[in-house]
Amino acid sequence: MKWKIAELLLVILICTAGCIMLPRPAESGSQVVITGTVASLSSTDAAVSEKLDEYMTELAGAGRFDGAVLVARGGTVLLSKGYGMANYEFSVPNTPQTVFPIGSNTKQFTAAGIMKLQEQGRLNVTDPVSLYIPAAPRWKDIRIYNLLNHTSGIPSEGGFLLTDPTNIALPELVTRFTALPLTFEPGKGETYSNNGYITLSYIIERASGLSYDEYLRENIFLPLGMTSTGQDNARDVFDKRASGYTTMDGKHIHYDLQNIHNSWGAGSLHSTTEDIFRWERAFHMPGAILSAESVDAMAENGYGIVKVVIGNRTVMGHGGRNFGFTSYTLYYPNEDIAIVFLSNYDRTPMAALLKDLSAIVFNEPYSLPKKIERRAVPLAAEALGEYTGTYAPVWEKTWTFTVFPDGNRLFYTSAVPHETVELFFEGDDIFFVTPESADSFIFTRDDKGRVDGLNMYTMEGVTDRSVKVS
Repeated sequence: MKWKIAELLLVILICTAGCIMLPRPAESGSQVVITGTVASLSSTDAAVSEKLDEYMTELAGAGRFDGAVLVARGGTVLLSKGYGMANYEFSVPNTPQTVFPIGSNTKQFTAAGIMKLQEQGRLNVTDPVSLYIPAAPRWKDIRIYNLLNHTSGIPSEGGFLLTDPTNIALPELVTRFTALPLTFEPGKGETYSNNGYITLSYIIERASGLSYDEYLRENIFLPLGMTSTGQDNARDVFDKRASGYTTMDGKHIHYDLQNIHNSWGAGSLHSTTEDIFRWERAFHMPGAILSAESVDAMAENGYGIVKVVIGNRTVMGHGGRNFGFTSYTLYYPNEDIAIVFLSNYDRTPMAALLKDLSAIVFNEPYSLPKKIERRAVPLAAEALGEYTGTYAPVWEKTWTFTVFPDGNRLFYTSAVPHETVELFFEGDDIFFVTPESADSFIFTRDDKGRVDGLNMYTMEGVTDRSVKVS
């Protein structure tokens, strides 16, 4: 089947099967109970489970995954297991109960909160945003649904840095956003906007009278028994928390200071694969948390999730990525297949992982992962000059990064999240950041042979195009 994971990004010991009872619609104030009963896997499911575990064991053994994975067909869990380390310093392994920041997977919960408030009669997605944020004249034509489906024109970044150690209150953040110029007239374009979803957090607070975290906890998390899900803060200490890692020169390292709390409804939640699976089951059982109308609205309009057709199958999902962590929630509605992974390693080959786990479940061809070892080729200092310049992603030209030489070494500095890393030449205009990852900077040339842009190949399946602007 043909995969275009980038579209979604606009967006697991073999366990004895847990036959999860479907959630019943909850009466007001009651809890939706999802319990597990132990049962034996069928021979077919046992074979799939073994292949899934083999694949993940090889991926982790190659140094390319740390985290937890859950794969289920209907209520039958085919695999739920942790791989690699939650903390390398103290040799703590990952388990299905390990808690990870989920990045932009937060957005589906933010969107669900908005839909729940609409069902409660506290707002309508057609409401103008100015009803909740009157001191925003530039936003007079923005409706709540424009925030939900990224058509508001509010730029994705600006107003704060994730490296800021100070927690910023929502009203102050929104005030900063309203001062930013819109990138297009509301409803007349589409650009992925983290700031739009942070603004939705504020609307949830204004409409509900509760904090963002309190509203989600009382209306979604507690009713589903998602006791390990909530808003993250870098200062918080709690049980089973994973540490985030990247790699450089084959070694695990930490990022410098990070504070995802300030990303609020765009990316501030943490969870476990088991909790996310509870959410997946409930979301696709209309009446458990949201009505059928709300679920359809989210799926069909791109409110916090993306729905596309890949090959001959409909698939819904969303990804998340931040300092040292990646995540994905994927669901095939017609086949009732759920694939969830949460990782504390940000070089996880996200696209390849999703493609191959899906292939295993559907009995289609795949290859077992292998260790990656790349070697740098010396390049003369004078040859590095042609790569120097400022580049901008074609999908978000307000972001830029610079490529510059220092002697016979080449570096790039990104605007988000303001980091500088060295690029190593591999040949044929291809550079890499670290030898154990397939991530690549592939520079391109015009018909006169001049460097005119580059393709950033990441997650083993996603290519982001950038053009040279100066």
